[in-house]
Amino acid sequence: MSFTQEYQLIDNPSIVKKPPQLKKQKIIKYSLLVLTIVSLGIASFSILKKENEILVEEKIIIKDNEGEKILIKAKPRLDKYGVDLNVNVLDGIYTMGFNNDVEAKVEDWKLYTPPCPYLQPVKHADNDINPVCEKSSLQIANFEKNNGKDLPYVMPLNTISNQLEKWKEWEKKNETILYGNQSVKELVENKYHPFDYGYTGENTENITDKKYYNNVINSRMDEVPDPRRRRLFSFILFNAEYDLLDLYLSEYYDIIDYFVIYESNTTFSGNPKPLYFTRTLLETDRYDKFKDKLIPLPVKIIVDEDNGRGKGFPKEHLARRTVIEKGLRSVHARHGDLFMHGDLDEMPKAHVLSRLKKCGGWEHLQAGIGGGPKSFKNGNVDSYFINPNMNVTVNGKGEYNVDYSRNYSISFLSWFHEYSFNIIQNSKVGTVAHPNLSIFDARRSLGQLNERKNYNKRDSVSSYSDPLLDPNFDIYQGYTYTDNTNDLKKGKGYIGEYLRFDTSKVPELKGKKKATIWNSGWHLSSFLPTIDQFYNKISSYSHFQSYGKKSEETIKKDIINRIKNHQYIYGSKKKYNSVNSTFPLSYENGYEYNFNYDYWNERITSKNNDIGFKKYINDMKREIPTQVWKHPICYSFMIDRDYGIDKKLWWQVIPKEDWKTVKFEELDSEIIDQLVSPNYPESLKKQMLKYLNI
Repeated sequence: MSFTQEYQLIDNPSIVKKPPQLKKQKIIKYSLLVLTIVSLGIASFSILKKENEILVEEKIIIKDNEGEKILIKAKPRLDKYGVDLNVNVLDGIYTMGFNNDVEAKVEDWKLYTPPCPYLQPVKHADNDINPVCEKSSLQIANFEKNNGKDLPYVMPLNTISNQLEKWKEWEKKNETILYGNQSVKELVENKYHPFDYGYTGENTENITDKKYYNNVINSRMDEVPDPRRRRLFSFILFNAEYDLLDLYLSEYYDIIDYFVIYESNTTFSGNPKPLYFTRTLLETDRYDKFKDKLIPLPVKIIVDEDNGRGKGFPKEHLARRTVIEKGLRSVHARHGDLFMHGDLDEMPKAHVLSRLKKCGGWEHLQAGIGGGPKSFKNGNVDSYFINPNMNVTVNGKGEYNVDYSRNYSISFLSWFHEYSFNIIQNSKVGTVAHPNLSIFDARRSLGQLNERKNYNKRDSVSSYSDPLLDPNFDIYQGYTYTDNTNDLKKGKGYIGEYLRFDTSKVPELKGKKKATIWNSGWHLSSFLPTIDQFYNKISSYSHFQSYGKKSEETIKKDIINRIKNHQYIYGSKKKYNSVNSTFPLSYENGYEYNFNYDYWNERITSKNNDIGFKKYINDMKREIPTQVWKHPICYSFMIDRDYGIDKKLWWQVIPKEDWKTVKFEELDSEIIDQLVSPNYPESLKKQMLKYLNI
């Protein structure tokens, strides 16, 4: 593949295109030419721009006490709706080279792992992607019984169109409801739970996607889009876990509208690092099948403080705050859009995400009574960001005391797996309430007060002005925090990391009356292919101090020992349990789901011993992502942890020159048997090879 990346010369406004990798011959010729020009004193531009900057064939390389770094800068890349996917790379950012070599390609990185030869978006079953909402349901964890280990609550879903009509009827009654005082059991009862989408327009189904979403991103923030066409965004943190990112993008491409992917040019432990994802996206074809939804967010970390737990966690907290704020800006979020934040290894189940995106009836669990922004054009509407007479106070952390929602977010109660899907923290109940999903509220973003409350009532005084006519008014100010130079929370605004921290302690969810979606995801903790990558993780993340100052060899031996003994990778060697994953019977059809409300409600309320239902529940608890079971060779280490430790991975068996062209279905049966785990059903393996050969 031929590729060129744009780099801008310092002190030179022109943009030039040059291949990012220099050939030795060109370097020699160029160097001789430069020496000749300099010696003659007729250089057309300065070779040394500053004392620590040198120009190498139109690339800017900077030297500092950490070594050489290269400037990565991209030109605008507009999608079909007008969103600039490169918006966060336009100004450029310096980064170290791969293997500390600014001339190296990403494929030269010593820990680089190739993509699965069959890497592409997963085609989920139509019933999973487009649920029949008026008959569907959502399962909510019931912590009142056996700490959530028993059957969940089930709540009915509906079409958003039906929910809009029901709101109109409820509003006529002039009643009041305070969701903040309700228990989870009350929140999920089989009845209409009033929620105001803030939308009063017509159904826009006859408008093409291109025209509709182009209008949305160019609309005023105080205008409410059609909630039936709301978008879903994912804001995630990335270090260098290519296999997990491949899996994440494949699994959710058909569901999520944009992925904003944060990475920094230093680790949370403070060491400089390359911009792995940004450069891979810009300089290779690895993510070409996904790049129309990918928005890189490379960031320079400026925080350097110790919060008592080390310097890593303040960096992590600010990273989460940054990816949410910058993510919302990057995607042109508008009222009613859904945004999800989590780590790359926190994966919700695709069928759950689809129901949340496409169906209504659950929104009050997070947003409470809801409501939309009022148009500043109409008068008698103001923003407390510019009108001090509204007397809106802030709490001790600087958050505005306005009752916009019932909770920061709704969470996914996920199964905590360590190293692979056959090792689990607790096989009876999910132990992680992440990632977290929230509904974007333009009232918060604009600083408008809400009309209806979830917890209490607030009176205010306002005078009219239209801040959207002021080009300097920040329409995302309500999702911004004014001081991100430290983790002390001395500023004002939205503290994005609280979206996550609000559900970090699962045992407290019951007391806080927080709804979390039952059996709804996986935490793929330390799902890394090789020991070298485990060591890279240890030395990069916020937990890095837990290994002390041990040598690399000692740490690697410790990791191998922990893996073989099913012990957690950090801290005390807590032992986890062994489990067997369930696989679908049909490779083509995948898992078969039934989320019909009546089906669930009848079996939960009757408390009968339906053997088929019990098996269905158990199978759902041990299901794994579609991309994994469809490609057991590429993700063998996720199915069987012996791979990458005692058994070879596919790219350790297949020669490097064949990585991109290999066809697994054409390999000898002996090699297939070597690469496919015995945990994988033989009947499914035969179907897979037959399917790949079509």
